Amino acid sequence: MIVVDANVMVFALASDDPAGEAARGVLAADPLWLAPTHMPIEVMRTFWRKVIGRQLDAADAEIYVSALLDTEVTYHGVDAGLLAAIWRLRHHISAYDAAYVALAEAYGAALVTFDQRLAKAASPLGVSVVVPA
Repeated sequence: MIVVDANVMVFALASDDPAGEAARGVLAADPLWLAPTHMPIEVMRTFWRKVIGRQLDAADAEIYVSALLDTEVTYHGVDAGLLAAIWRLRHHISAYDAAYVALAEAYGAALVTFDQRLAKAASPLGVSVVVPA
């Protein structure tokens, strides 16, 4: 079981470079993916920004979003326990990033991320972090 953050999903869906290959490899190794409910919104926001910035073709973005919608991810909404954990992490990372850490912590799952700051915040909590390489 792994918690997949938005940046890993963006690379897995839309990148042909080594980071994209690494992300897909890590995701393929574990069939059970968890994420907070805002993860797909962050992914779509990234694609939209890339289209607006002319870094991504709109037709490709449509393909990537369609693939995102087809992924089998168990999305978890907020509850009192998750909110308390997010608040506890407020001095280290954003609330959005804290949701990934709190979810990994609650389920004893590894957090998959390219974000070094997020990885650094998760490790002292005993959360296993996987940085695709």
